[in-house]
Amino acid sequence: MKNPTKEEKSKSTPTPDSWESRIENASTFLGIPTEEVIDTLAVLGVEKEPAGMEYLSDEEVVPFGDLRRVFCDEKGIPLAKVRMAMKYLRGPKDSAKTDTINPETIKFKEKYGVKLKLEHIPTDQLLEDYDPKQSDSPITIVLKKRFGNKAVIVFKPETTEVDIEATANYIADLEQGFPEEDTVKSQGELVRLNKVGKVPDQIIDEDPLFPNTPLKRGRSIVNRANWANISIECRQFARIAVETGEIDPDDKRDVKDVMKLVNCEAELDMLKEEYPEASVLYREQKKLNSLPNLIMTMEQANASKAQNPFNINRKY
Repeated sequence: MKNPTKEEKSKSTPTPDSWESRIENASTFLGIPTEEVIDTLAVLGVEKEPAGMEYLSDEEVVPFGDLRRVFCDEKGIPLAKVRMAMKYLRGPKDSAKTDTINPETIKFKEKYGVKLKLEHIPTDQLLEDYDPKQSDSPITIVLKKRFGNKAVIVFKPETTEVDIEATANYIADLEQGFPEEDTVKSQGELVRLNKVGKVPDQIIDEDPLFPNTPLKRGRSIVNRANWANISIECRQFARIAVETGEIDPDDKRDVKDVMKLVNCEAELDMLKEEYPEASVLYREQKKLNSLPNLIMTMEQANASKAQNPFNINRKY
């Protein structure tokens, strides 16, 4: 059996798809140096990094009309040559296109460069792009490797926004040999430190009529009642009236009545008159500083939702 020649092998073995191979093949058909091909594509914003091959493969991103303009109209290269070169610039039919690109990866490559690994980026710079809600983010992964289970992330009080300066200062203290702490100051308030990838449990308002149920942007997620501009005193009173049985939160008329009262000018006085048993308890609890606080954590809200996802106790 005759062994294939080197030339026959090269014909039968396809060249791996790469930026370099596309540019070199296009250069051959265009009749210009590879450097000139690269410079011309750069005019269109197409460069090897961060995603040059994907850009070229996607006709919506780099339409033929753009290639024709820069190579034919501006450089005077015959149209037939440009069409031949385009076949190689586009790459194989199954080439990855821009819909496969992770926008976050593009941002990191543009910011930090493709040759510099994230592992080598200082922590204070990584914190600028750290999002604790993205557990699979390259930056989150790097920070987890760097700090493990150590709590080092500082969030601004009652938010999920990272306090970059406070976090960087705390980490710098650790690196200088200072002992670990449980809390540090952010915007003048003491806050707990959190592990990388963990979001602090947010405090949210509780529905006055439905215990263990949160308000969403001031509205009840059970009956859509709007508590957004209702005072905390009226909310507390309504909860006590539910506990005394004077308000049935599952009764549409009861809910309608109480919402009318809490939205009038003399709301608290009207409530006291309408619900006398609750009025007595409200006065007693106020003296003892034991009124319902009507706040809860997001973790409690999620647990409540898991137990009763459709609010099946409602009568309306």
